[in-house]
Amino acid sequence: MRMLRYATYLWPGLPQLWFEGAWWGLALAFGFGLLVNFLLVTSFVWVELIPPIVLWLAWLALGVIWAGSGLFVAWTGGLRDSPGAAAARDDLFRRALGEYLKGAWFEAESMLGQLLAQDNRDVDARLMLASLLRHTRRPLEARRQLDELQRLEKAEKWQVEIARERQLLKQAEAALPDPLPAEQPLAVDMAQAA
Repeated sequence: MRMLRYATYLWPGLPQLWFEGAWWGLALAFGFGLLVNFLLVTSFVWVELIPPIVLWLAWLALGVIWAGSGLFVAWTGGLRDSPGAAAARDDLFRRALGEYLKGAWFEAESMLGQLLAQDNRDVDARLMLASLLRHTRRPLEARRQLDELQRLEKAEKWQVEIARERQLLKQAEAALPDPLPAEQPLAVDMAQAA
């Protein structure tokens, strides 16, 4: 599995697409593929299509793009957490879980927000946030978090919990009082006040 991870670094844009799901990674990988194919065809099939000096510069540009992509991945840390960063994230999640279990909703939501700011695809933090939002009677936000969670590939192992959370959310929404109809004014009628 580790070799497969490092093999993705050989194609510009593929690590960003594969591990982060970034659309710009798809655009870069697709554009790099088009450029490689074009240069191969003009180098070996239609040799008179492009002058040799331009072809040589295009191959040089391709090499610079390939090397630049590799340096970018190396500079950003290879798209993985360092052991210290992973430990810090785990610690923050444990603290958020502790606050959640104590019923300290604000503190837990703040910590979960920090986790999701660091990694938008953190399934555990998003599921706990959806549960927290249900407990704090914010069903629309909870449903939005569950919908976002449903789209993540890593959430497959949590399907039972997601379904249970949706069921609890429906029960909580049914228990909420209905809002006042729009035609009933909130202010006291002047005749009743006199």
